[in-house]
Amino acid sequence: MSVEASGLKEDRKKVFKKAFFMAGGTLTSRVLGLFRDMALAALFDRTVTDAWTAAFRLPNLFRRLFGEGSLSVSFIPVFIESQAEDTSGVRARNLINAIYTLLLIVLGVVTLWGIGSMESLLRLLLADNYLLDVEKWNLTVRMARIMFGFVFFVCSYAYFMGILNALGSFALPALAPALLNISMLIFTFMPPQWFPQMGDGLAWGVFVGGLLQAVLLWWALRHRNYLPRITRHLWNPDVRLVLKNMLPGLLGMGLLQLATLVNLHFASGLGEGALSYIYWADRLLELPLSLVAVSIGAALLPTLSDLAQRKEREQFQKVMQEHFLMNLFLAVPAAIGLYFLARPIVEVLFYRGHFAVSDVAATSMVLQVYAVSLLFVSSVRVLIPSFYAVKNTWVPAVTSLIGLALHIGIAPFWIRSLGLQGLVISSLVAAAVQFVLVVALMGRFAVQMRWMAVGKELFKILIAGALMAVVAWGLAGWITYASSSLIKTLLLTLVMGLCALVYGISSLKLKIEQGSFLLDQFKRKNKS
Repeated sequence: MSVEASGLKEDRKKVFKKAFFMAGGTLTSRVLGLFRDMALAALFDRTVTDAWTAAFRLPNLFRRLFGEGSLSVSFIPVFIESQAEDTSGVRARNLINAIYTLLLIVLGVVTLWGIGSMESLLRLLLADNYLLDVEKWNLTVRMARIMFGFVFFVCSYAYFMGILNALGSFALPALAPALLNISMLIFTFMPPQWFPQMGDGLAWGVFVGGLLQAVLLWWALRHRNYLPRITRHLWNPDVRLVLKNMLPGLLGMGLLQLATLVNLHFASGLGEGALSYIYWADRLLELPLSLVAVSIGAALLPTLSDLAQRKEREQFQKVMQEHFLMNLFLAVPAAIGLYFLARPIVEVLFYRGHFAVSDVAATSMVLQVYAVSLLFVSSVRVLIPSFYAVKNTWVPAVTSLIGLALHIGIAPFWIRSLGLQGLVISSLVAAAVQFVLVVALMGRFAVQMRWMAVGKELFKILIAGALMAVVAWGLAGWITYASSSLIKTLLLTLVMGLCALVYGISSLKLKIEQGSFLLDQFKRKNKS
């Protein structure tokens, strides 16, 4: 085996191991999140769930904007470079201390401003007819004020996660969000008399969960002797580079989050339940998206940044291509399963308590559209780190801007004719356009992929996916007509297992490299 091939194999194993640990933690968190959402759907009516969904959008936006967005992807490459060029670690510690101090100042100001201005902010974001429901409006404002304190803690957690990821730790940061779901579950089932107003328990569960996440990673960094400290020395070349790289990324992530606010505005005018249906479908979409694309993307960034730092362009291209194909290999069956089994999945998870048949139908419809968008969204999530690794943050920003502008332009027309379905189809089209733009710009600004080779592998993946789709489509009806929830659950599990088996066998017969690699890793894990 050549040195180059050996290096590629080691890089692939390195990224896969990181992604595996991250996916394991993420899976735990997402499963707990599903239990939380099941409780939310069953125990509260659509007035409360709509209000909670609307109220949570703002703190969630700032979490992604300041925490998991542009700061993380701008910080990690510079941090890795500072470690490589100064082995004493002084330069890296100066960087993390300065960024931490600046972050605390910004978060403190934003949190206090948000709590004080919450009513005005929500009036801007929500449709006029949403404000006419006084009970829902007052509930939304109160919960949003309680939950906005979550921003301070969760953005601190996200910065701590970025440091740990750069140090090669992925499992614990990925597991930490489980504390948010545990906290929300506990507060959801607390006696109602403990809280003066309906829904307050949900809001306080979010606040406490954010605090617990930050404390856990604070402890992890303290254990590694990399705990950031407040400093008076806020400016140095590394900080300047992080902030310089952050600005286009902040624009791009801001535009991405603005798209969620646009959806919030449009959906809040579509009547009772629309916000909740989008939320539950999005949560189901996030399960494969987080397990596959987000885990691979987060694990890729440190490796690609290291390869870019060492100017190993050929290795950079091969690692990027390997993991783009791995994402497609895993995202295609996930998308097919979510599309053809949408209604049985929604029925098994949510059809109880306050969740009615009409809720099942609406959530299933949104989920089917989101299933198609999974292919585009996951691909963008995996491709974007190639730009960040070479310190190019403006391409993701520009492609996000174009996608957002398209969504804002076409959504009102499709909503008029298709209602809620038109809104989510508009999101799908915008995601597809962004994917095409990212692919078109990769060769010039990040890395030149060998698209002919990618196309050949993708063709085989689609054949295996088509065989799986036939099985899923043929058996989905059996689950829907089952007489009890237990039988539906068993049948859904059986059908999903059969679909996975068909896809796995097909991929091996078609000699899809990603399938063989995963099987080899599975065998090694069992032996060890």
